[in-house]
Amino acid sequence: MKKIINLILILFLIGVFAHWKNLEYGNTRWNQESIHYIRGEVTKVLEEQIEEKYGNLKLGYQRVEVQLHNKDKDVVTIHNELSTTHSIFLKENSPVVVLVDHPENSSPYYTIYNHDRSFSLFVAALLFLLLLFAVGGKHGMLSALVLGISIYLIFFFMLPLIYLGHSPILLTIITCILCCIYLCVLVYGYTPMALVNLISVTIGFSLAALLFYAVSYFTHISGYNLSEIEGLFLITNITGLKIHGLLFAGVAIASYGAAQDISVSISSSLLEIKKIHPNINVSDLFTSGIKIGRDIIGTMVDTLIFAFLGGSIATVLVFISYGVDPNQLISSDFFAIEVITGLIGTSVVIIMVPISAYISGLVYNHFYSLKK
Repeated sequence: MKKIINLILILFLIGVFAHWKNLEYGNTRWNQESIHYIRGEVTKVLEEQIEEKYGNLKLGYQRVEVQLHNKDKDVVTIHNELSTTHSIFLKENSPVVVLVDHPENSSPYYTIYNHDRSFSLFVAALLFLLLLFAVGGKHGMLSALVLGISIYLIFFFMLPLIYLGHSPILLTIITCILCCIYLCVLVYGYTPMALVNLISVTIGFSLAALLFYAVSYFTHISGYNLSEIEGLFLITNITGLKIHGLLFAGVAIASYGAAQDISVSISSSLLEIKKIHPNINVSDLFTSGIKIGRDIIGTMVDTLIFAFLGGSIATVLVFISYGVDPNQLISSDFFAIEVITGLIGTSVVIIMVPISAYISGLVYNHFYSLKK
């Protein structure tokens, strides 16, 4: 039975990739057939006039010679304008990505798109994996594999289907459950603790969806209040994208890791209690789980709230510079969205405590009763 389930999980990942490769997204908003992004390297800085402002932001211009990493190894001269919104300062041997605009029957036009960060990001990811292996060993590497599968499911399963008009809320819940399944199978195996986490995540995020509907109704806040709404409307006209549930999708994915952490922490602790005291009943296990959960919630709530607020610092500073009235700020879409995302995300974590404690009590009591 376990081999059959493992085979199904592997085939599902392959099926997701095959389906994603054949998806039709409709007409794109921008025709990019003539535009290509090619990696290259600066071979020479021919001319530059640079000054530093706002601390160490470099402004001015450069004229550089770049060898493209295409099949012909073309060498091109590019004028690189450094502005407040696009300050890409280059030196000899700097790896870059060049934007090549080559319309039909016209000469190509080259501009510096950005630094080529592919190698740096690869090294950072490799160092992360080495650190994870050094501390976590095999368990840590399995966790990294699960993380990769989760990201794969989000980008190749959830987001394409949301883009094509399927329910963001339903797809988010399904994705969280799928991520939990792969986590349980790869890291915890076919154990009672894995079953507890799967049931807890399913119930927790289903209740979170109901909570989102309630909060969205009373505060008049949903995906329609997102700052990217104009672009989303254009997508809706093409694919039928359902905007309303996008806010929940973002909050749920952001809080999934913390919710899973709560569930694992409580279920693991209660499993040890059950092993030491096999005669303990469901009620006492539940009480112990609530006490453990209260200690975890204190730091986890701070972590989530500060994570959501941390991404808003720049916007808040801009509001201060405009002298925004408190009533204006509190009633703004921006403030309401930040508060709701923080509260719903934290509520998911809080909900997981009683759910995980109760499900742990039921599953462990049933499992060990069968073992007697």
